[in-house]
Amino acid sequence: MKRFDALVMFVSLWLLASMVVDVLTPKQLTVYAIGAALAPATVISALLYWLGVPRIDFAVCFSVLWMVSGMVLEMISPEPLSLYMIAAALAPALAVGIVINYQRWRHFSGTVVAETKRAN
Repeated sequence: MKRFDALVMFVSLWLLASMVVDVLTPKQLTVYAIGAALAPATVISALLYWLGVPRIDFAVCFSVLWMVSGMVLEMISPEPLSLYMIAAALAPALAVGIVINYQRWRHFSGTVVAETKRAN
């Protein structure tokens, strides 16, 4: 059942992302072209999810695939993309970077506090 649930979830996310990106891109770029540009990233993300890749690794891969999809959309678009689309393409990578750095900082500060307590 997990395979069917993952399939439905990722197909729904692919369709939703295609429609949202269609609003942010020029009118010459159709939802069909956008869907074709987003499809490989969606398939790879679904495969990684189904294989049970750890969360942080999945988030990094997803953010990279999303940014690459944004680059593909920029290449096939007849006009430059809007600033909103550029921000939407960079947002997942920025969020993942913030989370990774926060976790690293928390781990580092936790070890410093533990070592300080042991020294006293």
